[in-house]
Amino acid sequence: MIKKIINLIINSPLYPHWLEWKKSREANNYILKSIHGRIIEVGAGDGTMKSELLKKHKNIKEYLATDYSSWDKEFEKINQTIIRSKILALFLSYRKRIKLDNICSAEKLPYKDNTFDYHLSFEVLEHIQNHDKYFEEATRVVKRGGKIIVACPFLFRMHGVEPDHKFDYFRYTNGFFYGMAEKYNLKLNKIYNNTGFGTTFASLTNQWLIQRIKESNILFKLFILVFSPFLFTFTNLIGLLIDLNPDKRFATRFYAVLEKK
Repeated sequence: MIKKIINLIINSPLYPHWLEWKKSREANNYILKSIHGRIIEVGAGDGTMKSELLKKHKNIKEYLATDYSSWDKEFEKINQTIIRSKILALFLSYRKRIKLDNICSAEKLPYKDNTFDYHLSFEVLEHIQNHDKYFEEATRVVKRGGKIIVACPFLFRMHGVEPDHKFDYFRYTNGFFYGMAEKYNLKLNKIYNNTGFGTTFASLTNQWLIQRIKESNILFKLFILVFSPFLFTFTNLIGLLIDLNPDKRFATRFYAVLEKK
């Protein structure tokens, strides 16, 4: 019964991340529709993407999910919070975590040259100080004709180790990807996004409300909790309407597909 309630909430505008995640899933499906062969994902975090792609794409021969840290202790804390808090955990953006295949830095990958058909990263590049080393390694480990697919936020809240956000370094736009393609002799196949001001408005407003729920005193916390479903629904639906024709200058995130020549 609880699972059904959770699924209903996640798949409705009541859920604070509904529009942002809906747009993200649509973009991922579009960008990754032909994925196959050997895959490496850097900064894989909770392993969600690996699980989803292996279910959808039977042409994947091998998928290695890597990150610079095991995060085991942090993941166990989050998993225990999910077990205890149930529905409340959803509103705090908690999802169950799984183990990684390898612990290594995206700037120094322990794999041979020309090994992978795809190098993937989702919401990772903004957390890497040396983006040149990132692209050097990505270019090195993919085969000729292999793809480097990068998804990174643009108009999105500061994040990366609360509360000081010490590991949130950059935001990137089109010009950066054109520059990296030229510098590393890559073909820039596509820069894509399917969001504009609407999704960004809903995402930032709902993220702000979630922070107020987390950080406020008990009375204000209860007040926001009571009204948050109405507020989340309003911002999500308004955002959806605005982004029927998204203005990409106000995108929530960008996707870049680069090919090794």
